[in-house]
Amino acid sequence: MITASEGTATDDALLEIDDLRVHFVTSRGVVQAVDGVSYTVKPGEIVAVVGESGCGKSVTALSVMRLLAKPAGRVVSGRVMFQGRDLLTLSDEEMREIRGRDIAMIFQEPMTSLNPVLTIGLQIMEPLTIHLGMSDAAARARAVELLGLVGITDGERRLDQYPHQFSGGMRQRVMIAIGLACNPKRGGALRRPHQRHVRRAHRRAGHGGRRVRAAAASLHDRPAALRATP
Repeated sequence: MITASEGTATDDALLEIDDLRVHFVTSRGVVQAVDGVSYTVKPGEIVAVVGESGCGKSVTALSVMRLLAKPAGRVVSGRVMFQGRDLLTLSDEEMREIRGRDIAMIFQEPMTSLNPVLTIGLQIMEPLTIHLGMSDAAARARAVELLGLVGITDGERRLDQYPHQFSGGMRQRVMIAIGLACNPKRGGALRRPHQRHVRRAHRRAGHGGRRVRAAAASLHDRPAALRATP
């Protein structure tokens, strides 16, 4: 795995991953999925994490979000410092307050990440009502705006539709909208074909005074990394 920034973090880093090691306990033994990963993300940066499939990119992101499958997956050592706090030492309740509001992840597979029995609108509005305390009307208006940011038109009608009524690419855009919903300080984008949508939404949000402060993009090859970063 190759990262755009490695080594010792600086004091102004928004996110610092230091010597992260993640193991999975299986019936065939212990799998060392992540073995000593370190990188930093500073405010305003887009950091590309590049590596082949299975090298630990997604597991690193899941570790940052504290979403590893338990009990098999476990962080055995390392630190994940976010705004001066080690996310790995926080309680589940403290992490829930941060996840989605201050730090967000755009999941790789929109086909399975969206709930098929809930409308798109409810799924975009949920973090807005939980983390920002918005009313239903305000959250719906923000959801329409978010769909526009990721290039989905006719947002009012689209909010009442279900995931199966969207194409795969549109579902990925919905996942991006959910990730950007609460204006997180750090986001992660995991699907190469849609890096342009992340960057476009990032720029448009900035024009409105709301901007993701940094992002880490997990990619499979260096040309994609060059396209994803400024």
